[in-house]
Parts: sequence; C-alpha cells; structure tokens
Amino acid sequence: MLSACATLDVVTVHRIKFAGPAGLAVPIATALADADGVDLTASAPPAIIDEETVSLDLTVEGTDNDVAEALADIRRDLPDGASIDIVD
Repeated sequence: MLSACATLDVVTVHRIKFAGPAGLAVPIATALADADGVDLTASAPPAIIDEETVSLDLTVEGTDNDVAEALADIRRDLPDGASIDIVD
C-alpha cells in the first residue's frame, strides 16, 4: 500500500501592532507587504502616541512561520524603544 503524506501550511489572519518612530510607519508596512509568504491586507492610519511615536495596526495573512520570520527580520532593525508584535 502506498500512502502519501503532505504537510499543509495553514494561512491565517494575524493582527500586528507597531509602536515606534513615525518615520518608520510606512517602511514597516512596506516590509510586511514585501515579506515572503505574507500578504498585507489592511492598515489603519497611524495613531499618535506622543510627538515622536506612533502606533500602527496592520492585518496580514500568512502562515504562522512566515509571519514570525517577517517580524523577526523587522525587529532586527528596530531602534531602541520600538516594537512590533502579533496581537492575536
């Protein structure tokens, strides 16, 4: 008997929150949109936290692994005090 076993990567929706310098909001969204296996599906306008910091809510679709890799790549270049995380 011959059996084939395939592993399916499940694509799910992930909400992402970035908090950091206002000048990074567009590059962060672009980096997520350009990441392998990740599709940026929505982005809210940045919300002002203080005179130098914004919060940006994004929605992406991708496998857990692809999204985690994209966030890890982005985190490597974030300045101190900035963050990007999956919120659900």
